[in-house]
Amino acid sequence: MSLNVRFRLARAILSPAGIRAVTIAGACALGIAYLLIWLVAPLSYDLLGQFWPFGGLGLAGALVANSTGVGGGVVFIPAFAFLRETGTVPISPAAAVGISFAIQCFGMTSGSLTWLNQLFRDRVSRRHKAWRHLVGQILLPVLGIGLPSLLLTQYALRVDSQFAFLLFKLFSIALGAALLLQLAIMRYGGPDRLRLNTLDWISLCLIGLVGGVATALFSVGTGELLALYLFIRRMPVDVAVSSAVIASALSVWTGLSFHIQAGHILWEILIYAAPAVVLGGYLARQVAHALGAIRLKLATGSWIILSSTILLLTS
Repeated sequence: MSLNVRFRLARAILSPAGIRAVTIAGACALGIAYLLIWLVAPLSYDLLGQFWPFGGLGLAGALVANSTGVGGGVVFIPAFAFLRETGTVPISPAAAVGISFAIQCFGMTSGSLTWLNQLFRDRVSRRHKAWRHLVGQILLPVLGIGLPSLLLTQYALRVDSQFAFLLFKLFSIALGAALLLQLAIMRYGGPDRLRLNTLDWISLCLIGLVGGVATALFSVGTGELLALYLFIRRMPVDVAVSSAVIASALSVWTGLSFHIQAGHILWEILIYAAPAVVLGGYLARQVAHALGAIRLKLATGSWIILSSTILLLTS
């Protein structure tokens, strides 16, 4: 395929009509994937009825993830840890990461398609058209380095699951604190930025590298670091959140096969959580715009610090 043909194909896909077609295809793919879980996955029907509360957990996690860009793992991992510590559901740290990957595949994909339709809708201003280009520039270095980093970590690096869980708690506390600190200095900033400079390109490459490793270890990393950086650099809220959500979606899909092969997925949880996170991903953009950037960051940062601190002190 010639370069000219590839350019035309990409331009057709990245148009309002093309994105609508991608959305329909993505929705169908999610529906087929959910049907396959029922048909193929080794479900334990005796246990299936015990996991209906995970529908509510999935909805909450997807709303947080897709409205802030901070992945659902910051909700799911603490929740799974609480269930494990209380003896409610025996979910190992490795299984918690695997289940979080699987749930986010549904929720972050739904959120990504919703944000893409917002960015590529008809009759947008010149400023909004600039946002499209900016999102593409941001994702290129992050995913170009982050996805290989994730896979290499999964298959080549063996880390004790308990130690990885400790790293998750420390990483989350630092992430939440940085988010709240950024709120404190927002008043001294200027208008939204619409261009990347040399510092941004270097930082995005580092985010891809570090985020890929972190995502492989505890299902959060790339999207969270990217959202935080873009907020600090005063990128528009839509650009920051949509970039982080899309990066998270592509990351968890890339790493999911490892957890399926390792047997880390508890399919009964996914049966209830998957439809809920798809709904949460669809509603999240409206939540983001209703709350605004400051309330989003305050609520998310506070939740991350509180939940991770409790886990650190009790486990």
